[in-house]
Amino acid sequence: MSKVRVILIAIWVVLVCQAGRTSAQTLDDTGLWFAAFGNGEMKTLAGNDSRLRWWFDTHYRLRDDTSGFNQSIVRPGLGLTITDDQALWAGYAWIRTSPIQGNDFDEHRFWQQWTAAPSAGDFRFLHRSRFEQRWLETGEDVGLRWRQLHRVQRILSDSPQWSLIVWDEIFFNLNDTDWGARAGLDQNRAFFGVGYQRCSQAPVRTEIGYLNQFVNNQGGTDGMNHILSINFYF
Repeated sequence: MSKVRVILIAIWVVLVCQAGRTSAQTLDDTGLWFAAFGNGEMKTLAGNDSRLRWWFDTHYRLRDDTSGFNQSIVRPGLGLTITDDQALWAGYAWIRTSPIQGNDFDEHRFWQQWTAAPSAGDFRFLHRSRFEQRWLETGEDVGLRWRQLHRVQRILSDSPQWSLIVWDEIFFNLNDTDWGARAGLDQNRAFFGVGYQRCSQAPVRTEIGYLNQFVNNQGGTDGMNHILSINFYF
């Protein structure tokens, strides 16, 4: 992939982010998000690799200029390898949210996803399509949501322990619910940052960067959150 194409992808991320600002009123905030991700192959009883995989990620998020708790997530899952760089997954997520107004509430979520992680030279790609079924204790309806993520990682040839990363994820609600979801664009997240891995065999990779989160309130006051995102990959 040429450098021109990488630049075009970065420009596209910015345009998508800005295109989400459809409301005349936008509430800006800054935040701090921590996340840890892990996945790997499961072994057979004989100790051999199998097509089954495990998945686990957890998140802790602060808002109000990082002074207030916003959300925590615990999300385990299982996967099945279908090709060398593709897999199917399914799992459960528990989410605790502290809204700006009102009491804290829990959300229970089932999710299914497809991932593809091709590579070309110093470039690593990730494409993820996720379908969620959401139950909130503040209502009775089941919310359906589609999430689409595209990610590009460029390993620096002169310093291979470092890499540049850009990704964008867009969220669409597929139905209206009695707890406030409205069909259509829900939010968009755009990230640009750097990654560090001491060597290719190191068990942990760290990524840090700027995350822009646009939240579409469909006629109300939209949200534009500027977030320092710190992520660990195992």
